[in-house]
This record gives sequence, C-alpha cells and structure tokens, in this order.
Amino acid sequence: MRRIAVGRKAWLFVGSDDHAQSAGHLFTLIATARLHRLNPEAYLRDLLRVLAHWPRERYLELAPKYWAATRARLVAAELDAEVGNLTIPEPLAPPSEEKQTSR
Repeated sequence: MRRIAVGRKAWLFVGSDDHAQSAGHLFTLIATARLHRLNPEAYLRDLLRVLAHWPRERYLELAPKYWAATRARLVAAELDAEVGNLTIPEPLAPPSEEKQTSR
C-alpha cells in the first residue's frame, strides 16, 4: 500500500477519468497477484499472452486466485513462446454433488 501512497502525487494527472479507472484496474491486478504470492510482472505477462486465446466464459480461471492451478494445466513451452497458438485445456469439472437418499 505504501507504493500507492507514495505514487499518488505522481498519478494526480493520469489524463482522464477513463485513464484513472484503467490504472486502478491494473493496480488491483498487481495487488491481488501479490496477495496470492504471484510475481505480478510474470502474472501480467502470462495473462496478456493467454487472454487472446482464452474462452470468454472461462475468464475467472485467469484470476490471480486460480492462476497457479490454471498455469499448471497449460503447456509450458507454448506459454513461454512470445507468439503462436496456445492449447487451451478443458475446463475443470465442477465437484459432483452426491445425491443423498433417505431410506
């Protein structure tokens, strides 16, 4: 939090309200990545690499909270390449609910 407090004066003029909102989104991603013990720079680099290929309905898997599990399912060589296609893994199956029957 200190980094944000120190930079507040420098960020006083970010250009417009839209730019300020975008900066806030980036700060949130960085802070959340740190909260989940991820390297923010590596997380954002991977995120920008994967985002264009990832299905829209599965964006939650890319959140910092779930990123370690998602990254483990990706092909490391494809992710490390700067360009090219990515093989998107199948979504994880939701936990099955066991039906309890009363006898």
